[in-house]
Amino acid sequence: MENQDHIHLTFSDGEVMHFAPVDGQSILVSAEKAGNVLASNCREGTCRTCMARDANGGEVLLCITPAQPGMALTLPYQRTDVTPPSLRRARINTFSRASRSVWEIRYRLQFPLPFLPGQYVEVIFPGMASPRRFSMANPPSGKEQVLHVRDLPGGAMSTYLNERARPEDAFTVRGPFGVFYLRATARPKLFVAGGTGLAPIVSMLSSIDPATTPPLAVIAGFADAEDAYALETLRKLAETLPLEVALAADKATDAWEGFVGNPIAALDAVRTIPLDSGTEAYLCGPPGMVNAARSALLARNLEASSIFNEEFVHSA
Repeated sequence: MENQDHIHLTFSDGEVMHFAPVDGQSILVSAEKAGNVLASNCREGTCRTCMARDANGGEVLLCITPAQPGMALTLPYQRTDVTPPSLRRARINTFSRASRSVWEIRYRLQFPLPFLPGQYVEVIFPGMASPRRFSMANPPSGKEQVLHVRDLPGGAMSTYLNERARPEDAFTVRGPFGVFYLRATARPKLFVAGGTGLAPIVSMLSSIDPATTPPLAVIAGFADAEDAYALETLRKLAETLPLEVALAADKATDAWEGFVGNPIAALDAVRTIPLDSGTEAYLCGPPGMVNAARSALLARNLEASSIFNEEFVHSA
């Protein structure tokens, strides 16, 4: 579904970014206010870093060209080319248990850290000698960033959160990293998550514009129903997006309202999008789950180039 009032920018690899024009602002500023990142430097129309081309091949400088509805331009680079990693200082706002085995950390940055929904950062918390990697669970436009941390008994992160962590603790964040990010296409999208592999999926879903999105479906899988988390977040997303939510737990009581089994078996429960060559899939979770989901989707004739995945290895 394309909104004809939006601006459409096509990257060199064919990915399309779309966003609403902001009255009285440039194309560049309009993109940034929608939480997007584009190449720029001087912002005065002299360096040509932000140059795009119109349908006739003419040059358009995004930093000085007023944003107008329906504009369609092409960019000479890929979307990931404009998010180089950088270092930021951060402080914890809050931390709490999201479920029996998952912590949620909310924090603020000294300066914004642009990223694409689905990417991850490296963090070093007090008392740790080496970084841990976590995907953001918030949209790029969020005022604070959110991490989901698996509680692994005896692990450095779990020990810190259980014993030493305090609000206002200072730490460092470096990123973003990874090419697992939401592609801005008009194809139906399937998301399959296992455990805290749900974090980047929540970031992706939270960044989608309800006015332009194709049909969506998400399968959130957990080892045990008591480990399930972010269910209210998924419910609220389903109120604004054309999103089907399927929950799966390998172990559950009769009170569990989801599917009993692994998320691969729950593929059969998806009803609102076709599981065929016209659909994109985003997979994140333990390596075994990701590999099994990929194989199952390939068997359903999804194209290998349309299956994006990240294996989620928990940091101790």
